[in-house]
Amino acid sequence: MAATHSTPIAPSEGRWIPSTCGMCLHGCGIKVQVVDGVAVKIEGDATNPDNLGKLCPKGNAGLARLYDPTRVLYPMKRTNPEKGPGVDPGWERISWEEAYETVARELGRVRGEDARKLLCAIGDFQRILLWGWPAVFGSPNFFTSLGNYCGGSYHPVNGSLDGSFAAINDYEHCNYWIQIGSGDGFSSHLHLSGSSKRMADTRMRGMKVISLDPRCSIASAKADEWIPILPGTDRAFVLGMAHVLVHELRRYDRKFLREHTNAPYLVDEKGFQFRDEQGHALVWDLAVHEPRPWDKVASDSMALEGSYHYEGRELRTGFQVWMDLLESHSPEKMSEVTTVPAATIRRIAREFVDAAQIGATVEIGGKMYPYRPAALNYYRGSQSHANGLFDNLTYKLFNMLVGNIDVPGGHLGVPLDHRGFFVSPGEDGMLKPEPHQLHPAPPFKYPPDSTHLMEWFPIGFDAGQLNAETILNPQRFGLEYQPEAMMLYHSNPWWNMPETNKIEEIFRRMKFIVAIDIHLTESTQWADIFLPDRTFLESTLLNCLEPPVVTGHSLRQPVVKPLGDTRDAYEILTELAQRMGFLDNWNDLLNLVCGFTAKPKNMLDPEKRYSAEELFDRFARNIYGDDHDLEWFREHGHAVRHRTPEETYMPYGKLRIPFYFEFIKRTGEQLRGNLEAAGVTGWPYENYAPLPYWKNSPVIEDGRRGFDFYAITFKEPLHTFADTLVMPWLSEVSEKDPIHQGILLNTATGKGLGIASGDWVRLTSPAGSIEGMAQCVEGIHPQVVGVSNAITREFVTNSGVRAKGSHFNRLLKGSLDYTDGATGGLESSARVRVEKIAAAGWAH
Repeated sequence: MAATHSTPIAPSEGRWIPSTCGMCLHGCGIKVQVVDGVAVKIEGDATNPDNLGKLCPKGNAGLARLYDPTRVLYPMKRTNPEKGPGVDPGWERISWEEAYETVARELGRVRGEDARKLLCAIGDFQRILLWGWPAVFGSPNFFTSLGNYCGGSYHPVNGSLDGSFAAINDYEHCNYWIQIGSGDGFSSHLHLSGSSKRMADTRMRGMKVISLDPRCSIASAKADEWIPILPGTDRAFVLGMAHVLVHELRRYDRKFLREHTNAPYLVDEKGFQFRDEQGHALVWDLAVHEPRPWDKVASDSMALEGSYHYEGRELRTGFQVWMDLLESHSPEKMSEVTTVPAATIRRIAREFVDAAQIGATVEIGGKMYPYRPAALNYYRGSQSHANGLFDNLTYKLFNMLVGNIDVPGGHLGVPLDHRGFFVSPGEDGMLKPEPHQLHPAPPFKYPPDSTHLMEWFPIGFDAGQLNAETILNPQRFGLEYQPEAMMLYHSNPWWNMPETNKIEEIFRRMKFIVAIDIHLTESTQWADIFLPDRTFLESTLLNCLEPPVVTGHSLRQPVVKPLGDTRDAYEILTELAQRMGFLDNWNDLLNLVCGFTAKPKNMLDPEKRYSAEELFDRFARNIYGDDHDLEWFREHGHAVRHRTPEETYMPYGKLRIPFYFEFIKRTGEQLRGNLEAAGVTGWPYENYAPLPYWKNSPVIEDGRRGFDFYAITFKEPLHTFADTLVMPWLSEVSEKDPIHQGILLNTATGKGLGIASGDWVRLTSPAGSIEGMAQCVEGIHPQVVGVSNAITREFVTNSGVRAKGSHFNRLLKGSLDYTDGATGGLESSARVRVEKIAAAGWAH
């Protein structure tokens, strides 16, 4: 192919085929130039309003994934029984029949004995419809931290607040944007290609950006102001600002809080909402000076603040409870936690509330909306911590203080997919909380069925990191079985899970491992059978995942004939389901998750096999009608459009959203009762609180044990997780950037430690240690070291890529002590000691 197309190719040559990028989970619209059956160029699809014709570096490099010379193009079996890092598996090519027969036999044996003995690691986000395959097999186990690493606390809180899955500030109308631990609009997260264009346009019209980050990230470098902060203390900064708004400036949106939240609802001495005999939530009626049902009192007569003595009961409004909590969170106290000066906390708080224009309105599409053009946006760095629930609640409540939730200019919910916000009425005029959107809420069970204890996290995300604790210590958690087989499907848990040594021990215990992937990784090197999937340029699906301003699907379709002897992952899973005797259950599940049950004519026959094309043809027609079948999408590429104002702004109408999260407290009490009745002790219930406050995390406490520095990891738009590090086009670029060449250390800190760029250093945490080359820079907090994901891979097959081996996750703890007890969110930072082990030039 290189010889055939060694000269430049004109854009007019061949044909351009519309499709969808698969280099990250979000799926930008693309057009692929194909000449003589060879894909030669990828460009953004200018007709797609999601990415606006733009592509990030990963999308431009997609051809390198298709034509990677180290891709696995045929089924393989292991011939070397020895397993471990650096051990040659002795791969041998086999037929698909042998591969299927072996996998069906081994997994079928497990299923016949106890299906729970299968561990499943799934990371194919664009094929999220397939994530239920382990459930119909009979295994509840989630053996990966993907999703949880970034959103373990984030997604449940978004769903509990307004039925969304993610969130973003309003690019079109925001004028003052606080960015905390996020790359939105600059380097990462939601639909980067289009979002970076929107952010650029927004900056051009004068929007101010304040960035809080331990490192001078791309967002910080381009912001109007960068505020360096210690990892995991962002909540303290925001609590300090909330203190300023509530106790010093007394400026907050009273109308919004009274009319659209439960902030006026009364709370009793035990922290539960005060109700009448009929179970109605009560508010304090200022007109008659007594509690009355919330729906019998005009909003302007509801007391927002205050403590009341009524019939021997001490009552406070939900808002008053937080006001009382905030008294102890002055900027001075929060400055001690964050290292950010108290004067800065006060100044940003004042600028924010000034910019919010409380009371302003705007007309959009003939309808009047509240207008709040100031908002705080955040993501992984600010809330993927052991107290992640409190982090997320703090940021949401701070936004609520100025009334900017889901209104023009403010902080907007982002739906999971084309279905929009999950909206249904709850109790007391509230929106029903929806913390579980990827699968149904698991009922409590003891002993637990799942190795990640999903039955013990009633509002939580799948805490995959806990596998390292439960599988190696099953008696503590009542686990009645030992896993013995593993399925890896586009997932690299050896790399993505904390406490790598423990994860490696679990791999060693497996009697059989099957991998569905396109290339070899640290995890697939342990496999007994490798089943090669097709790349995004050879396969079919419809994608719509976390679109921040649009809705609708774009089509991923083959642009060239599949290389080698590969199969589509959906068809692999379907074949295995049929061979193991649960094709009917598999099709029934697809009928449910694809929404076919709502239109029976589109339902799959439980006993029939369907190709990927047949499945997604039904999927397209089920959503868009028979005139928008798969053939229509092949021609047009997508059905993406901008969300309407009605779909974007307060789509739940008059339903109230929670300010006081009583259902979290109530859920925690129910869990406590269940666990205590089962005889389980020592479970962390403290985070099941209705309102957030500051408390130290275990990482902060580790500083008392002599671990003086904080360690963080970060990524830039060049890479997805670390999956794309094996691609020479991208690695060549990242290796030219100093921040991806070694372990980042502040220049002044390095000087104090006698460390210069190029020296070899060791980081040691309570969990483990890593080594790497020091890179001294100005743009990082003096108490923080940074590890780019570009230097974390320990195994690569492409000779054009160097495995640098500074694997950050070796520093992280995956235990319950470092997990949010309510959401299951993991702690993504660590405390470390830093030591120089060799001078520059040492041959490692």
